[in-house]
Amino acid sequence: MAALKPVKVGLIGCGMIANNAYMPTIMKQYSFIDVVKCADAVPERAQLFEQKYGCKAVTNEEIYNDPEIEIVLNLTYPTSHVEVTRAALEHGKHVHTEKMMGVTWEDGLELKALAEEAEKKGLWYTQAPDTFLGGAWQTARQLIDAGFIGTPIASHCLVTRGNMILGAERGQSTRRELPKQEGGDDMMARFARMRLPGNNPRTPAGSGLPFDMGGYYLHNLINMFGNINRVAGYVKTNVKSNSSNDPLNVNYKNTEPNTEPDTLIGSLEFDNGVYGNIIFAAGINSQDNAFVIYGSDANLICPDPNFYGGKVYLQTDIRKEFSFNPNAIPLGIEPMKMYEVPPTHSLLDESRGVGLLDLAFAIRNGRRPRCHYSMGLQTFEVVHGLIDSCQNGVNHKMISKTEKPKAVAPGIYRGLDQQVLFDD
Repeated sequence: MAALKPVKVGLIGCGMIANNAYMPTIMKQYSFIDVVKCADAVPERAQLFEQKYGCKAVTNEEIYNDPEIEIVLNLTYPTSHVEVTRAALEHGKHVHTEKMMGVTWEDGLELKALAEEAEKKGLWYTQAPDTFLGGAWQTARQLIDAGFIGTPIASHCLVTRGNMILGAERGQSTRRELPKQEGGDDMMARFARMRLPGNNPRTPAGSGLPFDMGGYYLHNLINMFGNINRVAGYVKTNVKSNSSNDPLNVNYKNTEPNTEPDTLIGSLEFDNGVYGNIIFAAGINSQDNAFVIYGSDANLICPDPNFYGGKVYLQTDIRKEFSFNPNAIPLGIEPMKMYEVPPTHSLLDESRGVGLLDLAFAIRNGRRPRCHYSMGLQTFEVVHGLIDSCQNGVNHKMISKTEKPKAVAPGIYRGLDQQVLFDD
């Protein structure tokens, strides 16, 4: 296989997701990606980012105008997604953006129009989350496609959290260095790594649980079943206010009202006849998740879609002859049998940014990227459609259209062999 020239990337948004997820993975695993420049609305963050990762701290405009940069990696707040993506596309750059597309439905329609025009010029706009490319999820899809569960009939997705309004940390921070990676991975350590130097301009808009976590579940459902036809459901706000818990933030302990939807119960109808339900519930004193596919012959128990790996189980129902023994299980049905399925695909560990890697290979090989913006637009519309359904008391007929992305090739690959994985 001929060697391909690495793709140069300009990163905009040097916050938590860039520091703790994208860059560590890119530098360890994706040699095909070369992040050469970085920018942030808080210049000191970009400067610290340069010191840590070696990419040059510049302005947004310098990234847009650099002829060697082919992709803009947009890791800004949702309130800045449209502005950065628009400017990058207008300057002839491909764009990969963290979830979701923006804040309002009008944001999504504007980006759709921009993306359609960009594709006429050979430019791609792709949208995270990309966990559906992970080994556990490609294994699950292969089981469905190969008929292991028979005919897919229904799906059930659940995620519960406490106060999931990430805008609580906005305000001026007095920190002067990046938070350390050390300190374990418990909840308090992860929150400590979120607190960055400088100003935190993020508002709660676009940061509630349905917007923040919805894409992980919905992208994986689309990867399995394709286009969603219509939705209906209920949406409300459970957590009425939030406050900064960072002693170095000028807003420490100041309470601010929250109007962001944080709890959503929805029903989905896919074009292929599968029905699904999704439950995103905040303000709950527990953290739980579920992702189950029910088929005519077996069920598929999947891991947390926030991650790329995890255990996948086939659940079967073994039936015996009917028994009149009053001590027997009713109707002679034994308990469900659980079989753990060995992974068939790579990317079982932290692989944040694999959608960016797939985009880079798509550019070099002249094909459609798997994280095509149409998936992101559809997940964005699902959340807004459920808000519309709740407010108006009617089903929401989807106007966006998407399709199942091409499956990733099975196998375990490392390093530059990842090209085989994505371009079999």
